[in-house]
Amino acid sequence: MSSEITPRANAPLLHLFQGKPVRLIGRVTEIRGETATLDAAGSVTVYATRDSNFKEGNVYEVIGRVQPDLSLKMLDGMDFGTNIDMDNANALAELSQRHHEIFFDK
Repeated sequence: MSSEITPRANAPLLHLFQGKPVRLIGRVTEIRGETATLDAAGSVTVYATRDSNFKEGNVYEVIGRVQPDLSLKMLDGMDFGTNIDMDNANALAELSQRHHEIFFDK
């Protein structure tokens, strides 16, 4: 993976990053073949890598490139398990946008 900046995002923020990589934390709500749907303050379709091994109900941090349809093409990811407060994860994404100078250059 390159050293590209990966700002934090959730579903409502993806439109700001079309064509760019982001970090998104979401809970898997559905798995269909090579795609997974994550809830990250809204539904996000993730086109997974072969070794992603998503588990329904688990929370993942996905690094992915935002596609024109606001889905993510997964580049990397990490399983955070089930004990994650999604309100805090979504608040972090919103906070990083309001104070982007701390987290990333726009």
